Amino acid sequence: MGFPRKRSSVAVLLVVAMLLHMAGVLYVAPEPAHAAGTTYYVDSVGGNDTNAGTSSSAPWATLAKVNATTFQPGDKILFKSGSVWTGQLWPKGSGTSGNPIVIDSYGSGAKPIINGAGTTYPANTSGAVMLYNQEYWEINNLEVTNFSSSIVSSRAGILAYNNQPGLKNHIYVRNCYVHDVNSDVNGNKISGGIIFFGTHIDEDGNATVGLQAGFNDVLVENNHVANVTKEGIRTKSDAGNGYPKISTNIVFRGNFVEEVWGDGMVLAEVLSGALAEYNTVKNHSKTSSGNYAGLWTHYTTGAVVQFNEVYGGSGGHNDGEAFDSDNHCIGDVFQYNYSHNNSGGLLLVMHSATNLKFRYNISENDGYRSGQEIFFYHSANAGNEIYNNTIYVGPQVTTQIFDNGSNMVKFYNNIIKADGTITKFAEKAWSASAVFQNNSFYPATIDDINGPAAHPGLITADPQLVHPGAGETNINMNDPNRLNGYKLQPTSPLMNSGVSLANNGGRDFWGTALGNGKPDIGAFEHVSGGPIPPTVSYEPTADSYVRDGAYAGANYGTETTMMVKADASGYARKSYVKFDYGTFGDSSAASAKVKVYVPAVNTDAARTVKLYSTDKSWSETGITWNNAPAGTTFVGSVVMSNTVGTWYEFDVTNDVNSQMSDKLVSFLLVNEGADSSKGDVSFNTKEAASNKPQLVLTQ
Repeated sequence: MGFPRKRSSVAVLLVVAMLLHMAGVLYVAPEPAHAAGTTYYVDSVGGNDTNAGTSSSAPWATLAKVNATTFQPGDKILFKSGSVWTGQLWPKGSGTSGNPIVIDSYGSGAKPIINGAGTTYPANTSGAVMLYNQEYWEINNLEVTNFSSSIVSSRAGILAYNNQPGLKNHIYVRNCYVHDVNSDVNGNKISGGIIFFGTHIDEDGNATVGLQAGFNDVLVENNHVANVTKEGIRTKSDAGNGYPKISTNIVFRGNFVEEVWGDGMVLAEVLSGALAEYNTVKNHSKTSSGNYAGLWTHYTTGAVVQFNEVYGGSGGHNDGEAFDSDNHCIGDVFQYNYSHNNSGGLLLVMHSATNLKFRYNISENDGYRSGQEIFFYHSANAGNEIYNNTIYVGPQVTTQIFDNGSNMVKFYNNIIKADGTITKFAEKAWSASAVFQNNSFYPATIDDINGPAAHPGLITADPQLVHPGAGETNINMNDPNRLNGYKLQPTSPLMNSGVSLANNGGRDFWGTALGNGKPDIGAFEHVSGGPIPPTVSYEPTADSYVRDGAYAGANYGTETTMMVKADASGYARKSYVKFDYGTFGDSSAASAKVKVYVPAVNTDAARTVKLYSTDKSWSETGITWNNAPAGTTFVGSVVMSNTVGTWYEFDVTNDVNSQMSDKLVSFLLVNEGADSSKGDVSFNTKEAASNKPQLVLTQ
């Protein structure tokens, strides 16, 4: 007796479909399984959802197709550059350790755009780009917006949402432009640009009070966030009955956040590994409908906030400071930051903040709003230390130093220099429990109204800063010449006049190592006590780029940017810049540097740009690829990242000194690496409104 043959899986599905059809049920075949590590392509114009999607010649078209797919570890989802989608991007699935799922772009041109147009689901808060209870994802090189004037809800540009107990791992957001996200102004601080939200509330609004959810291994790097409500970039964990300090290893690095109606950047509910560095926060706290600040921590342990620039906070209700060590923060370190023109002040320290170190920071014109102060200090912890900061109050500013809700503060080695008006040192007199030592107050009247009860080592002579109040903005925190005006002149009475402190970070604001003896007062530590060499800067007399192939005869000398790119014929570009330093009075320069500013860059992770000296006879309006001079002598090279808003410099001392006869130098900027359609980098020219190329000579 024989056995019946096994039916094929296709035959089984056909039988099931026929039975369901007879019962009046519509059958939709499931998305077929695919191998892990597959690359998918999506093109809003040239794609079709019936395509396999696994090649750029047969891409998918819609977000619906992407959202209906459960992706596997190692998959890549590539969106066509220049394409635009309206709706919510919410792909499914999770990667694994070492095999994340990656969202990125392909092709040349503008970043692909995801326009959420006012998302409303999940109910609690939603994102134009969403992850929900997912992990091991990387999101790169998207432009994201989520604006609707007719829909009022809580929403974000990019949102990672965790509603499961514990941590979701490895979520990276890099090189994205998130802008124009509006939200309910009365909503919680879970809306805005890039948000990581661990919560007890599920996607439909159902709550499980006490559920603790967070994230591990988060990297938010080199993004631009602009014009968002309420938060720029933040983490948040809410269990319904408190804020669980649960997340670990959260890094915000190299981001530019601007025009934010609420908080610029917040590291919140992080148990360990919280780090914010090399970020710029501009024009935060634009409303006073709630308490907001520039860059701050909340329920963190050991957070490090360093090498950031925060400025332009105009509102913030009671707050509006640049920095804040908020409730239940333990051992946070704020160091090597630059703060200026924040109406609410420099620093807020809340009642339960403990063991804070706030050191080697520079503040300019903070606390100018009526009724505000530089330090809003309310902690009752004796372990908090504020030391070696340089604080400048300009001529148009009226403020006070402290709103001392608590008498517990340790305040050492700080400079407070006022060319403006200090109405009082503090709201009330200090008790002996406050420790003030070896500070510089100038003029001496700063100490006269409710100053500390005792102040050993106080210096009231002019601190002799080089040039305070210069008002630098959007600085490169790696530039060794940044904010030189806040260094001390060689005759300053503050040198070697500070009190020695253990575990002081080991360096000053500029990177100079701290010695074993008495430190200088303020954020600057001199090396030898010698004079700071004067410098003089020159803008180009000519600059331009040239392009090969069909454009080899074209001139681009009047453009506001010039470009360098190694690519196929017709797409390659190289740039030229010429300086005349005829007014330089010395016979030689101690050092000479060419500095160029990058306003735009493509998506390659890095590229090497070389500098050569060239013949000087070319003209800005006449140079083309066909007649451009070749490089004669290699000067140096710089590896450039894909970060915009960055200055790069080349050492050209030998070239400058060798041309002292006519004091005219010409240089070629070129990429001689492998061809890449994504390797272009732009530099401002002398026609740009700001950040023009510079030749900086040190006498």
